[in-house]
Amino acid sequence: MNFPLDELGPAVTARAETWERLRLDWQIRPVAPNHGKPVVVSEFESTTWLGGLLIWISGEAELDAVRVSDDQAVSKHYDLTGLDGLEALLGELDALLTAGHVPDAAVVHQCPAAPAS
Repeated sequence: MNFPLDELGPAVTARAETWERLRLDWQIRPVAPNHGKPVVVSEFESTTWLGGLLIWISGEAELDAVRVSDDQAVSKHYDLTGLDGLEALLGELDALLTAGHVPDAAVVHQCPAAPAS
């Protein structure tokens, strides 16, 4: 099964009202060949949260989100089998960013502090 990587953009756009309300900016890079295992990489950022989403052609996906106020990070691995899985992932991200609901099976950890310059 090859996951349709080009569907990330439309799926993110479909939730534009939510992202606007959160003042969340998305950047989605073009699909990269990645040594024979294509991947789409995206980043999101607001004054409250920042993070990223990687989805490989295999359907493996990684979501990372960091709350800016305290550097608490939430990370979750997904095995997407279709667009329903992508919708579920974005739904969990929406619930995290709007209500602080940590997705089931996610890992919550503290991001290391940036080194002093």
